[in-house]
Amino acid sequence: MNVTIFGANSSIGKHLINLFVKGGHNVIAFVNKPGSIKLPPSNLKIIVGHAYDHALVRSAIEDADIVINAFKPDFKIFKNTNYYINNISNKTIIEEMIRLNKKRFITLSRLTNSSDTGNINPFIWIFLNKIQYKSYKDEFKSTLELLQKSDLDWTVLRIIRTAPSRKKGQYSYYKDENIKLSPFVSNYNIACFLYDISVKNLFINEMPIISNKKSKK
Repeated sequence: MNVTIFGANSSIGKHLINLFVKGGHNVIAFVNKPGSIKLPPSNLKIIVGHAYDHALVRSAIEDADIVINAFKPDFKIFKNTNYYINNISNKTIIEEMIRLNKKRFITLSRLTNSSDTGNINPFIWIFLNKIQYKSYKDEFKSTLELLQKSDLDWTVLRIIRTAPSRKKGQYSYYKDENIKLSPFVSNYNIACFLYDISVKNLFINEMPIISNKKSKK
């Protein structure tokens, strides 16, 4: 399988590269910083550039069976949401995928309401739920509209907050937002989930939620 990973030099992207390369897939890693990925194996190609460059994005995905945007959604209260890297890259990628008649696209968002998490600190709940949730939702609105109008086989993976975890590869996922879940998920667990739904072609036109697996009481 040919896979193109945008934001490949992010923590999630680097884990994804390892998973796909070890799985025997051909990977194009799209990065915005030269030298951010070193010693590439034979089935890894690196493209350096910016995701608003339509020609470069087109060349990166022209042979792809699946395209993943691993740019983690940013949060900047005082910055125009039109300039979020996640928002810009999604728009460019979607437009070029439609032009090239590509189908499978996976991206990340923080559309999940943090009030649906269990045992969360009240201060964190206020900060996340009242400010961050609205910002992420506003940021992703244009991307979601583009996806829903397209005929892409898309998946939007929803996360709340990332944090380290010793439970590598141990995560929980949900389709329903009306549940109590852990407010955290590790970058490695996100990558494992993305790899799994890619090779198994799961969650088409759906927006699953992922979190670290809770400890048994």
